[in-house]
Amino acid sequence: MKRRTLIAVALFATFPLVAQQVPQYTQNVFNMFNNNPAVAGSKDCIDVRLGFRKQWVDFPGAPTTGWASVHATLKQKKKPYVKNKHGIGLVAEADDTGPFGYSLIELAYAYHIQVSKGYYTALGLFAGVKQEKFDVGEVTVTDYTDPVLDSPGSVIVYPILSPGLWMYNTKFWFGASLHQALKNKIKGLGEDSRLTRHLMLTGGYRYRIGKKTSITPSLLMKYSAGSPLAVDVNVQVDWRRTLGLGVTYRNTDAVAFLVKIGFLKFFSLGYSYDITTSKLKAGSANTHEIILGITPCVPIDPSKMIVRCPIFE
Repeated sequence: MKRRTLIAVALFATFPLVAQQVPQYTQNVFNMFNNNPAVAGSKDCIDVRLGFRKQWVDFPGAPTTGWASVHATLKQKKKPYVKNKHGIGLVAEADDTGPFGYSLIELAYAYHIQVSKGYYTALGLFAGVKQEKFDVGEVTVTDYTDPVLDSPGSVIVYPILSPGLWMYNTKFWFGASLHQALKNKIKGLGEDSRLTRHLMLTGGYRYRIGKKTSITPSLLMKYSAGSPLAVDVNVQVDWRRTLGLGVTYRNTDAVAFLVKIGFLKFFSLGYSYDITTSKLKAGSANTHEIILGITPCVPIDPSKMIVRCPIFE
């Protein structure tokens, strides 16, 4: 294995992101369903996200993540509008970090309850399977009797369960989710390898500035055992729901700049550029993330419109 890659693996061992079990996103407000299953069905129509993230460009073994997600509300034709509703969705995700990698597919279900006029609470669950991968050919060992050399290369871990809570109206949201709640054992890779739980808390509020502009501050906190608390603070300004500009501060790693553009009625494109502020900046460039959103919502009777959380507008 090349010396640069050896250095990369050694450096990863000193940071929270050893084998990236839950991906890091910068555009969390534009990609909230991937973080919380209870978001499924929060729109009046199908919501699709396609994303790609290249973290710490030019750093050997740095994470590269690709994903696709879709969610929607279940509706029954020829039946009066009801206050409570069901949401379903699907997330497919793949990540490579040095010799480690995974592929994941999860189904989502959420039940949304109208607790008062204009206010909703939703409970949701991700359930899926995960393929954990470890490329022995990408590492060098000093002990050739190490059990890791007998690794099959990849194993299937199931069931992966991640519950979530989502509260929202047209001006605010609050969410909580616990990823990999079962702490599944990864049999076949290492002697006692396990998935770790990741707790995520998020909230935000949209302030109107006139009829065409709004400003939305938001917060995302992430915690897993053995890692420091990660906090993303974001502020985004939107004009006519067509152009959005934002900035994010992440206490553990970066300052990021974001832009979101709506086009062709049903499409939106988000891009973020992270400037690395941790010690990794000495050996890498910065991070790029791009997300395409597709939301083919058609105008409906306002009296039958489901309350929309501001992150989708």
